[in-house]
Amino acid sequence: MIRRIPSSQKVSCAHTRLGTLMLIICAIETVVLYLLILLSPRILQSPVQIFLGSSLVTALTVPLFWWLIVHPLYRQVRTVSVRASAVLGSLVDAVIHFDDEGTIESINPAAEKMFCYVPQEIIGQHIALIVPGITACEVGSFDVLGGPAMDLRLPGPDMVGRRKDGSSFPVHSSVSHLEFEGRRSFIAIVHDVTSRNSLTAMVEEQRELLGSLVQQSAVPTFVLNPEHEVVVWNRACEEMTGILEAEMLGGNEPWRAFYTHKRQVLADVVITAALNGFKEEPQEAFYKSSFVPEGLQAEGWYDNLNGRDRYLVFNAAPIRNGRGDLLAVIETFEDITERKHYQEQLEYQANFDGLTGLPNRNLLGDRIRQAMLISLRSRQEVAVLVLDLDNFKLINDTFGHEVGDSLLKTTAERLRGLVRSGDTVARQGGDEFTIVISAEALSENADSIAGKFLEAVARPFPVNGRELVITGSIGISIFPKDGDDVQLLIRNAEAAMYRAKEQGRNTCQFYACEMNAQSEVRVAMEHELRGALEREEFLVYYQPKVSLRTGRITGMEALVRWQSPERGMVGPDTFIPLAEETGLIVPLGAWVLRTACEQNRVWQDAGLPALTVAVNLSPRQFRQHDISQVIENALTGAGLDPRFLELEITESMVMRDADRVTALLGNLKRLGISLSMDDFGTGYSSLSYLKRFPFDKLKIDQSFVRDITSDPDNAAIAKAIIAMAHSLHMKVIAEGVETQGQLEYLRSHGCDEMQGYYFSRPVPAQEFERILRECRQLKAPVLADTRRKTILVVDDDEGVTRSLERLLLLEGYHVLIANSASEGFELLSLNRVEVIVSDFRMPGMNGAEFLGRVKELHPATVRLVLTGHADLAAVTDSINIGAIYKIMHKPWLDDEFRDQIVSAFRHHEKLYTKSRESDAVSMPHTSGRLLYAGAKGP
Repeated sequence: MIRRIPSSQKVSCAHTRLGTLMLIICAIETVVLYLLILLSPRILQSPVQIFLGSSLVTALTVPLFWWLIVHPLYRQVRTVSVRASAVLGSLVDAVIHFDDEGTIESINPAAEKMFCYVPQEIIGQHIALIVPGITACEVGSFDVLGGPAMDLRLPGPDMVGRRKDGSSFPVHSSVSHLEFEGRRSFIAIVHDVTSRNSLTAMVEEQRELLGSLVQQSAVPTFVLNPEHEVVVWNRACEEMTGILEAEMLGGNEPWRAFYTHKRQVLADVVITAALNGFKEEPQEAFYKSSFVPEGLQAEGWYDNLNGRDRYLVFNAAPIRNGRGDLLAVIETFEDITERKHYQEQLEYQANFDGLTGLPNRNLLGDRIRQAMLISLRSRQEVAVLVLDLDNFKLINDTFGHEVGDSLLKTTAERLRGLVRSGDTVARQGGDEFTIVISAEALSENADSIAGKFLEAVARPFPVNGRELVITGSIGISIFPKDGDDVQLLIRNAEAAMYRAKEQGRNTCQFYACEMNAQSEVRVAMEHELRGALEREEFLVYYQPKVSLRTGRITGMEALVRWQSPERGMVGPDTFIPLAEETGLIVPLGAWVLRTACEQNRVWQDAGLPALTVAVNLSPRQFRQHDISQVIENALTGAGLDPRFLELEITESMVMRDADRVTALLGNLKRLGISLSMDDFGTGYSSLSYLKRFPFDKLKIDQSFVRDITSDPDNAAIAKAIIAMAHSLHMKVIAEGVETQGQLEYLRSHGCDEMQGYYFSRPVPAQEFERILRECRQLKAPVLADTRRKTILVVDDDEGVTRSLERLLLLEGYHVLIANSASEGFELLSLNRVEVIVSDFRMPGMNGAEFLGRVKELHPATVRLVLTGHADLAAVTDSINIGAIYKIMHKPWLDDEFRDQIVSAFRHHEKLYTKSRESDAVSMPHTSGRLLYAGAKGP
C-alpha cells in the first residue's frame, strides 16, 4: 500500500530553523539601515555609528519580533512535534522511517519492542535487516497519488519480520511514500499477524474438523442454504438413502431421497418459517423441538427407502451468524425402525394378550369407557359379560398347559367370531374372558346373547385325536343400571359369574345387588381361613365304609370340617375350593393326614377293630415334590402300619406327568399303602392309565349313584365301572348312597362297598368310636316270597290305585302301589316285579318316559300303559321301540283288565323264565324280593 503525505503536514527541526530566521532578520535590518543612511546624507554618520545604530535597532526589534512572531510559531511547532511523538509512541504497529536507499532513519517504540532493537542499533541499518521483503528502487515511472515516478517492489502484504535474535514471525506491512524538501523517504507500518494467523489457522482447522465430523458422522445429516440448495450431504445420508452426494449437492430437491413426489422436507419448512420470523405454528405433521428453540421434529414410516421400510425421526434447526442472519438449516434423521418395532411390541404386550391376541385387562378398561361414553350419546346400554371356563384347571392338570393354551386360543377365536366389529372380546387372565357389547334393550336380551357364547364354547375341541368338551359360566352386568364405573361393572359381572357356577355351571346370570355381599363374604372367609389352622378350628369327621356282602364296616374316610367361631360349622364344599385356590390346602391336608393316622392308631390301641382310614389328597398336595416324605412322616409319627392307610386320588391328578406319577405311586405301594381312585367317571376315565397305575379300589362318584335307580345312563355307567374294575381285580366303592333302593341296585350288580347317608353321615371321632363299639352294620337281606306274582301299579290318582289294588288282590297277586315315577323306581329296585301298569298322564314324568327308562333298568318286566283315547298317538312311539307291551284304556272293564294282566304274566313267563333261572343260579339272593329291616343293627 503506497500513499503521499502533503508538505503542509511535514515537520522539521524547530531550533535550527528559528536561529536561521533570527540571523536573516538582523542582516536585513542592518542592510536597510545602511541604505537609509546612504539615501539621506543629512543623517550620514560614520560606519561605527551606523553599526551601533543598527545594533541598537536590532536589539530593540529582535525581542519584539521573538515575542510577537517567533515564540507563538515555536510553541505551535513544539506542540505538533510532541503530539506526533505521542501518536507514534502509542501505535501498536511498528512505524519505520527509511530513505530511498532503504536506510532506516527512525523507528517508534512499537518497532523497538517488535524487533527487539534499540534505536541506536537499528538506525542507519538497511530495512531488509528487519523486514527482508521491503526493497525500493527507481524503475521507470508511474504516478503514486500524484507524486513523482517511483516503483515500490513488495512481495505482498504478508511478509516475514526478523527479530534481533534471528527469529522470524509473520507480518503484514503497508508502505507510504513521503516527499519533503526534494528528498524522498518512506514510512513502513508493520503489523505482527502471529496471533491473527494462529486464530485463522484455528478457525480453519475447526472448519475442517466440523466438515469432517459432519461427513464422517454416523448420523445422516444434510444442510440446505437459504435458497433451499443442498450444500452438505454426508456419507451416512448416502448409505441410508442410496443417493450419492454428487447427485444432491447444489440441487434443491432433497425430497427425492424420501418421497416419490415433490414435497417439502423438514429443512425447507424451517427455512420458510425462519424467513417469516416463525410467525406461524408448524403443520400437524411436524412439532416443535424440545431441544432447539427454532427447531422442528417429524417422524414416520417411509416405504422402500433404499430397499427397506424404515421409521425415521427428523430434526431440523437453523444456523445463524452473530447478527442473527440465517446462514443455513441443518437436518438430521435417524432410523429407529427396530426401536419402533420394540415400542410397538411393548405397547402390544401392554394392551393385548400374548396367547390369544385379544385385548387384555389394560385395554379392556379403555374399551369399556369408550362404550360407556358412546352409549350416553346414543342412549344405548352396555353389557359386560364375564365368561369363565368350567373346570379348566382340570384340563391343565390332566393334559398339560400346551393343550390348555390351545383350548384358550380356540375359545378366543370362537368368541371373536360372534361379536361385531364395534364390540370387544378380551382376556383378563387365566381362563376368564370379558365381552363388551353395546346395543339397545340389553337388559332383556343379553341372556340370549350369552347363550350363543355358551353354545360356541361347548362345541367339542379336538385334542390329540379325541374330542374334548368344556363348558363356561357367564356373569352379566349392565351399564348404567349395574354401575357407572369400569371396575365396578367388571366386579359385578364377576360376582354374577360366580353365582352361575354355584347354580350348576354352563349357564349365565345377571348381576344382582346381593352378589356383592357374597363376594365380600368370600373375601372375609379367606381372611378367616388363613388363621383357622393356627387357632385349631378344624375338625376331622369320619364316615364309615360298609361291605355290601357282609354288611359290616370295613373302613372309614377322614373328612375335614371347619368349626368357625363366626360362621359355625362350615362344610367342605364351601372352604375346600377356597383353600385349594389360595394354597392353604397344603398345610391343611398335611394336618388332616397326621390327625387321621394318629386317631386310627388310638382306636387300634383301644382294642377296636383295625380298619383302614382313607384320606383324600388334593391336586396341590399331590404335586408337592416331597409328598411321599410327608406321608411317611405322618405314618411314622402316628406309629400306624401303612396297610391301614388308604389314599384317595382323583383320576385327573394322575393324567399329567405320567412318569412322575408312576414312580410316586410305586413308592407308596411299596410302603404298603392302599390306593383308591376317587370320583371315577367324572373325568376322562382313561383305561390305559387305569391299567398302568397300581390302584386297589375305584369309587363310583355320587353323581352316578344319585339317580341310579331312575336314570338308565347312570345305571349303565355304574354297571360298566363295576364290571371293568372287577376285570382289573379292583374293588368298587359307591359313595353317596342315600336310599335302600340305590343300595339294593348296587348290590344286585356286584358293587363291593358303599358309603353314604343311608348308613351314616360323617361324624366326629367320639361318635364314630361309639358306632364301632356298637358293631353297627347293615342288616342281612331277607328273601321275599317269590311264589306270588308281583305287579306294580303307578298312578298319581289314589282312587285309581285303590280300585286296581282291590281288583288285583282278589286275583291273588302281590300288588305294589306307587303314586309317582320316582316311587315306582324305588319299589322296582327293592322288589322283583314281573308286570308294571302305569298311567300315562303323571306329573314330573309321564308314563311313556317312565316305562322307557324301566325297559333299560329292568328289562325283565312286562310293561302296560293305562291311558285315554286322546293319548293314543303319544304312546305309539313307545310301543314301536318296545317300551310298552300293551295299551289299556280308561275307563276299563274289570273282566277285560283281568284278562290283560293274565296275558302279561304269561308273556313274562314265556320270555324271561330261562333268564330268571340263570340269575337264580349265579346270584341266589336275587331269586326273591329283597327287603332290608333298616340301616341299624339290633
